[in-house]
Amino acid sequence: MAKSFKDLDAQLSDYILNRSRISVQSSRMNSKLEKYVLRILTEVLEKLGQTRYIEMLYTITKEMAINGVKANQKRVFFEDLGLDIRNHEHYDQGLAQFKQNFSEKMADEYGKRCLARGVFVKISVTYAPEGLVVEVVNNTPVIEIEESRMREKMRKAMEYNDIAEFYMDNMDNTEGAGLGIALIMILLKSENIDPNLFRIQTSAAETVARVEIPFTDNYVTIRSKEINQVGNHK
Repeated sequence: MAKSFKDLDAQLSDYILNRSRISVQSSRMNSKLEKYVLRILTEVLEKLGQTRYIEMLYTITKEMAINGVKANQKRVFFEDLGLDIRNHEHYDQGLAQFKQNFSEKMADEYGKRCLARGVFVKISVTYAPEGLVVEVVNNTPVIEIEESRMREKMRKAMEYNDIAEFYMDNMDNTEGAGLGIALIMILLKSENIDPNLFRIQTSAAETVARVEIPFTDNYVTIRSKEINQVGNHK
């Protein structure tokens, strides 16, 4: 059974000190969760002597979580309207209504609806002296049209080193998620971290956004392991 924030709060420092992974799950993004995530990242990075990454990693984690929560809420919104998210006409209609109606009040309401339907986002931080991984899993898949747009945003973001420049060049056709993706990749570049260490993977059951932060040359990235596995199976 999942522990409440209150229960975890009292034990958090001990968890971080004695473990190499900590997770938190929620159906909405609010100030309580944001503060909790910041505390987790701060204490983990203090333990590892890597406090220089606190602000960057908090911003990245928050962006990944917001994107996941919003994707889940959009799914439930479509269901409530009786729209098929995989139907292109339904998708355009539902997306326009979702954008038009979206507000903090709506986000809070749909957070409750997601919770009632077992739809959530799980944030996991796995850490060692060599490096750190943050994964944000939301238990809804990305549909084909959204995945195509997402990959295009990631490709475009590779060309930029400044978020304001990216926004000015793409403000006519960039959703909030597109800006979030670009921000993550540009922040990684600013710390001389390979932006390819930010990945988004989807399956029939879930979507996983992941960022890796190497601390030493001994860190072996999950991405490199995946590439090697593909090569070995050819």
